Amino acid sequence: MSPTRGRWKAFYVGPDRHRHTAGLTFSNQVRAQGWLATELGLIERGEWTPPAERRRQVEAAALTFDEFARDWIERRLVRGRPLKARTREHYLDIHQRWFTPFHARTLSSITGPDIERWYHGLPDAPTMRSHAYSLLKSIFRTAVAHRLVTESPVAVEGATARSTPKDITLLTVAQVQALADAMPARRRLLVLLAAWCGLRFGELTGLRRCDIDLDQETIRIEQAAVTVGGARLITTPKSAAGRRTVYLPPHVIADVRHHLATYTAHEANALVFPGTDGTPLTPGQVYGHAPRYDTGSGKGKHPGNGFYKARDQIGRPDFRFHDLRHFAATMAAISGATTKELMQFAGHSDIHAAMRYQEAVTDRKRDLAHRMAALADVLAEGSHRV
Repeated sequence: MSPTRGRWKAFYVGPDRHRHTAGLTFSNQVRAQGWLATELGLIERGEWTPPAERRRQVEAAALTFDEFARDWIERRLVRGRPLKARTREHYLDIHQRWFTPFHARTLSSITGPDIERWYHGLPDAPTMRSHAYSLLKSIFRTAVAHRLVTESPVAVEGATARSTPKDITLLTVAQVQALADAMPARRRLLVLLAAWCGLRFGELTGLRRCDIDLDQETIRIEQAAVTVGGARLITTPKSAAGRRTVYLPPHVIADVRHHLATYTAHEANALVFPGTDGTPLTPGQVYGHAPRYDTGSGKGKHPGNGFYKARDQIGRPDFRFHDLRHFAATMAAISGATTKELMQFAGHSDIHAAMRYQEAVTDRKRDLAHRMAALADVLAEGSHRV
């Protein structure tokens, strides 16, 4: 024990041969000695654990999941960097909407069976379930690392298995051209760049004039538009892989040149695809309004506009704008791109995403082999008849 500014510190060397303190000071020597006596009693009875560990357990017993999760989201670092604003908003939305049963519970009181019941009670929405489960697992992984809980209760069998990607019936090259032609003139290039350069919607709507080099025939991706709190903002790409340079296919260069001359302001930082108020385009401004039909006669009442109208005109009302990116990656794979080249082309940091397109090409090659074999059988039958 030692006095410090009228207060007493208490410490001792425990059975683990490390020095331990009370974590606070005492108003007088008697209280400090009382704490030491209590510690000695725990040692003699074989019930001793380090005081700091006991303090953590007390804190954990009072810490609610809601408090810990919100602090986790606020302080979360990915490769040493804070979460992007859009990602933080997404995590908070999941926490507020899907983790409600755990909000008032303390971390240490949440058990494996609790997680099982929660997970199996989620709506049948694979992407949402996957995101919510992965986020919950990450939060509890940190709780274990901080020794707030001894082990993570998030261990639902099969929950982390990769879901089978939704099959997408891609457009043909002719359909892509028809889709672009059916778009409003100032939006036509959006379709072409998504389909032939593989740019994400946010990357397209965040493009500036200075990002396009017609002499080098390249597009530099250095920023993206996102929606945070209802406002459209410009930020950096979500990952380092998103920063990249994409080469323009020769057949779209004339379209790019025409768009820049007709619809883009002359300033270097001018948005290539400005929205109605000068801010980046929103998905709603591109999609427009879907065709509406007279429920009585079944005849078209209003043709709609924007992307909704364009996709309806080519007979693909199911097609999503993001599917144009799948078209681009598949075309790149068919053209012979390696997995690494596909990752660089599409800005993927996850090899599994790029592998999906390689697998699609393998399936096409298998189908081609089967068609060739069928043709060989037909030709063989014909030769026997002769």
